[in-house]
Amino acid sequence: MIKDFEFRPVSISRLLIRIVLLMVAILTSLSFLSLFISPQTTVIFQWVGVLLPALLGVNFLFFIIGLYKRSWYSICPLVALLANFHYFTKVIQVNSVGQVETAEIRFGSYNVREFKMIYNLSSMQQIASYIESQKVNTLCLQEVPADCSALELKRAFGQFHYLVRTGSKSGNNQLAILSKYPLDSVHTVSFGERPNCALFADLSLKGEKIRIGNCHLQTTNWNQVKGDLLPADNAMFKWWNAIKTMSENFRLRGGQADYLKSLMDKSPFPTLMCGDFNNSPNSYSYHKIKGNLKDAFCEAGNGYGYTYNNLMKLFRIDFVFFSGAKFQAVNYRTGSVDFSDHLPVLVDFKIN
Repeated sequence: MIKDFEFRPVSISRLLIRIVLLMVAILTSLSFLSLFISPQTTVIFQWVGVLLPALLGVNFLFFIIGLYKRSWYSICPLVALLANFHYFTKVIQVNSVGQVETAEIRFGSYNVREFKMIYNLSSMQQIASYIESQKVNTLCLQEVPADCSALELKRAFGQFHYLVRTGSKSGNNQLAILSKYPLDSVHTVSFGERPNCALFADLSLKGEKIRIGNCHLQTTNWNQVKGDLLPADNAMFKWWNAIKTMSENFRLRGGQADYLKSLMDKSPFPTLMCGDFNNSPNSYSYHKIKGNLKDAFCEAGNGYGYTYNNLMKLFRIDFVFFSGAKFQAVNYRTGSVDFSDHLPVLVDFKIN
């Protein structure tokens, strides 16, 4: 009888591993909340969205180890992986390529990084030549330098007959929309006196109007803060400041997304919205601005989708959304060029 009441010693290390496994699985499973909970309410889930590739990797590792050891705990990471099926469809796609010869709009969106390549060499002419080789007829540019005049853009991108931009009076980088089709009803959207903004213009094609939107949401500031994190002195303080800065930028992007969406909802025309969102597809800004629009990558992309060259090429932060009732994306691709820290996003559209 005494043996029936014997207690087995508890392995503290094993217990801690199981607790960590369970917490990581729960956190990963709740990543979908980053789509719905505004960062102005809490930024926790936005951080989960950014760290999701790493969290998925850890869960996959736990799942393989659990299978090897035949532990029922492998169910937890499996549930976490399955709960993020919505994310996998936004970063991995297999689509057939349509007949691009019939595409009425050959569209491009590109953050040109102030037309600066490595060692700050000018990339304007290279980018213009590349865009022309891709037969793009409508182009949205982000981070056009403030000192770049309309005349310089017209000279470089001579294939486009129409050009609108946000202007450089503020001394901040500009947005530009260029097209071979007429553009009118130009409207610049400012975000609370911050340098980032958006630009809308109506494109005329075959007697119909299409509203083109180009935006550059609040930067992450990662490139600015990462250099301060390397020195060992005051490491904790510097990391805390970096997290606070990036968290505040999550909140700013959330407010910008809300404002942009309110303007987009008032559009009387089919919409084609693009830009550098500085956020992943598992973010509030992505979900809010996309709304009922379609994501060109999900509709016509192939393989693993990324548009940012840094951070191990894990992130797609440049998007093209469109009204599904009016447009059909027949081909989506990113250019294999190194003129910027972003890749150009190229989409061919048929008009229904």
